[in-house]
Amino acid sequence: MMRGVGVTEVLSALPGAVVVLFALITQLGDFWFTFLACGLLYWLGPWTPKLGRGLTRDRTAMLVALLAVAVALVISLKGVFALPRPPGAGTATHAELLPVALRGVYESMATGEGFGFPSGHATISLLVWGGIAWALRVGTRRQRTAVAATIIALIGLSRLVLGVHYLADIVAGFAIAGTALALALGALKTPERVFGLAAVIAVAGLLVTGVSRDSAGAVGVAVAGTVVWSLLGDAIPEPTRHGVGITALLGVVVVGTFLGVTFGLNPTPGVVTLLAGLGTGALLTLPLAGERLAKKV
Repeated sequence: MMRGVGVTEVLSALPGAVVVLFALITQLGDFWFTFLACGLLYWLGPWTPKLGRGLTRDRTAMLVALLAVAVALVISLKGVFALPRPPGAGTATHAELLPVALRGVYESMATGEGFGFPSGHATISLLVWGGIAWALRVGTRRQRTAVAATIIALIGLSRLVLGVHYLADIVAGFAIAGTALALALGALKTPERVFGLAAVIAVAGLLVTGVSRDSAGAVGVAVAGTVVWSLLGDAIPEPTRHGVGITALLGVVVVGTFLGVTFGLNPTPGVVTLLAGLGTGALLTLPLAGERLAKKV
């Protein structure tokens, strides 16, 4: 198949230990990891250990908005193109190398389901890690870009090694995400505008491909981000030493609850939109509660 040009087959023949290692590396581009990274950077800001210098609330909110754009792009474009993954993408190879207790987790890490084009990990990783390189002020720009580029390349390679994508899926994901990142940072420049871009993409995707839980969730995240940051962005305070811990604790509990309900109870698309919107609103506004509580302690 032209999407693969034989690369997937060659890489999938690597030693089992290498494949298992790349199953760990691929998590750096997974939604759960990038969501956690963006959320914590937003809540902790300049108090992020060893990385926080120069992390203002606006810059970290931009990371959350870039993740919203990535999710909207992936869900919308996968539905539009509806191209399959490589054969065997749903089967984890070399699971026998791990203890029985870890095989279920490994299988979820090393397999792919749903449509394959473009690669979600490639799209998300370039937008989020590229955004992190832009937001941070540690080291030089060249150093940050080199680190981010290495991580992004390894994530893309991991999808090929695991056999869950064709080469064209990865290249397309990088190209689409690179264009979106340049537009967000070069032209839009503010979190509310970038959230707005995500909302346009998510709504267009929903109208073209139809309503699903994923498309409904993307709309909820993007629309809520646009509304909340437009109305309250200027009122959300910069993190303080005493407030960040309370904010992060509240965030893990509150946003974790929304995620647990959304992914654990299989609600209808309408409920998913509501939960995704409320969860995004909570993520963005919890610093208001955290900083106020800190002043009372």
